[in-house]
This record gives sequence, C-alpha cells and structure tokens, in this order.
Amino acid sequence: MVETTHKRTMTSRERLWAALNLREPDRVPIWMLYPREYYGAYVDVHHLPSYARVMPVIWAETDWLDRRDLRAPAFYSAATQMETSVEAHPDHTIRRTVLHTPLGDLTSRHWQDNKNAAGSTVEHFCKDVTDLEKILAIPYEPVEPDLAAFHEAGKRLGDAGLMMVNLETPIGVAYELVHPETFALWTLTEREALVRFTRVMFEREYTFLKKALEKGAGPVFFAVGTEFVAPPMCSPQAFDALITPFDAPLFELIHRYGGKVIVHHHGRISAILERIAEIGADGIHPVEEPPIGDCPLAEAKARVGDRVCLVGSVQYDDFERLTPDEMEALVRRQIRDAAVEGGMILAPTAGPYAAELTSRHQENILRFIAAGHTWGRYPLPS
Repeated sequence: MVETTHKRTMTSRERLWAALNLREPDRVPIWMLYPREYYGAYVDVHHLPSYARVMPVIWAETDWLDRRDLRAPAFYSAATQMETSVEAHPDHTIRRTVLHTPLGDLTSRHWQDNKNAAGSTVEHFCKDVTDLEKILAIPYEPVEPDLAAFHEAGKRLGDAGLMMVNLETPIGVAYELVHPETFALWTLTEREALVRFTRVMFEREYTFLKKALEKGAGPVFFAVGTEFVAPPMCSPQAFDALITPFDAPLFELIHRYGGKVIVHHHGRISAILERIAEIGADGIHPVEEPPIGDCPLAEAKARVGDRVCLVGSVQYDDFERLTPDEMEALVRRQIRDAAVEGGMILAPTAGPYAAELTSRHQENILRFIAAGHTWGRYPLPS
C-alpha cells in the first residue's frame, strides 16, 4: 500500500522531502530551477523587467530547492594558484586563466555572453593527457569548508523549500579540464590515467564533503557528472570505471548524514538508468524524453520509480515553442506518467538563461505552474 501524506496542506519543505522519499505529498512539488537569490549560472530573474510578471507567481505557488555552492579552491587544495585576466568586448567577455603547476603553466579561456546566461570554454587547461599529471603535481593542502553563508541562506529559506548543495563529482573535475570530444576519446584510450586522476579527486572530495556534512551541509545535494560518461559519447563500461567506484561512496556518505542526492543528467540515459539508481541516486533531473533524450518518463517510472524520484521534465525550449494549451497537456501527461504513488517533482529541464522572456514564454511559465496545481494534487485526477 502506498504511504499517503496529503491530509493537510504541506509546507514546501515537507512537500519536497516527501517526494524525494517516494511518498505522496499533498501535491506534486513544482521546482522552477530559479535561483532564490542571485546565482551566477543563471540570469538575474529578480531584477530583469521581463520576469516581473512571473516572479510573484513563482514566489507564491512553487517550491524552492535553494541551490548553493560550497566554495572550495580548485582541486580541493589551498596550494592551487591561478591568475585571471578579462578581455571586455561589446557583447561578450573572454576570461583567460593561467593555472600554475610545478611542472609548467596551463591556460584556459572562457567566453561569456554579456546579456544572457550563455557561455562556453573555448580553450581548456588540458590539451594532452600528461597535463593531468601537472595538476596532480600541485601540492595538496586540505581546506575547511565555510558554511556561514549557507546557513544564513537556510534561515532565510525557512519552510519555503530545501537547501541544496552543488556537488561536482570527481569525474566532473576531469571533464571540465578537457575538450568534450577529447574527454570521450580518453575514456577509451587513456582510461587508466583518467581513473588515477579521478581517484585522487575522489579522496580529496570525500574529505571535504565529510567535513561539510559534519557542519550541517544539505539536506539535498545536486550531483553533476554522470552525463559526462554516458552514451553516445561514452560506453556503460566507462561509467562502471569512472563513476561507480567514486560516486557511490560519496552518495553513501551523504545518506549516512541523512541527506538526499539528485543526479543531474541531460541527454541519453536509458542505457545507464539502472546504474544511476544503483549508485544511490535519490532523484534524477532531468529524464529527457525523445527526441532530446531516449527515455520516456513512463518507462523511467516503470524501471526505477520504486527507487528514484523523477524530477522534470519539460524542455526549456518548450516554454517558447508550445502554445499554453499544449503546455498544459504536456504537464498533465507527464504527471500521469511519473507521479503515481509519489516520487515526482515537476520541473523544467534547464534555465533560466534568457535575459528577455517573450510573452509566449511568460504565458507558458504561468500555465506550467497552474497545470501543476490542477493535475498534480493527490489523489491525482483521472
């Protein structure tokens, strides 16, 4: 028998926690991915004029996962030394970073749009696999996590949601250093070097994470990394070598302290869906349906819904592409496919990135939220 908890109106905190524990809340939680306060990866939704129409509704009628970084120096070492310079252009900036290592300097360049939250690395630190050894040559000086700002944000959040910590998994450190195509090749040709580097990052991250958990980090962690070792670029065997041995112990540590892990995964997931569940994911965001991904929500629910909360999964572009009626129909169908007996959080797949929302985008945000309330209340309408 399903455990139900919808006899009264829940707080957002209770609602999200029930969903992550695979219970039925009073309604399906609605998470817009928006930063509750300013967060650099997204546009400033709190001050941009085109968001003024939707923000009051988002504040009043959705549930917050307040995503925060726990600041740590690169490679979890206080000995890491970098120098950064910025080239300013009319519509973008280029940030050039020089990483000093005992075996020689490494350079990266990042392009950033001045208006929208769009950017990309145009030069990566590691051009050759031996560059990973240069990074490992940097002395390791452990650091203490500082959670003062995190706990202050938690006080401001209160019962309006759950605090959520960004967790770049060990393979994610390696991935960010290398061009994506080069990384995919290395999972085949230089796997031993990647495993060695990832193991060192895991040991350092485990130490840092344990200290953070002891200081009250959590309760939710947003883990990024599995999408970098997934088909079609990488094989399930690469996942077994580069994800499972390192992510599973981190997730187990989080669970030991009473926390939950949402694995962030764009793109194809079907071939590794059970693997993600088996390493201890409590939620997956997003499960992208065809044609962007390869796993319908109904299929994901049938395969792992007894172990994992499904978070999603309306494509960000659909807010611009669909009519409001089509948006409501999509939300209704996704709730029907993924929310039965609990274990779903309704959310977009990405965003917010656009500095200027069109009227269509605004209308669809409002319809998305309204549809979530209409079709997501338990017991679910037929």
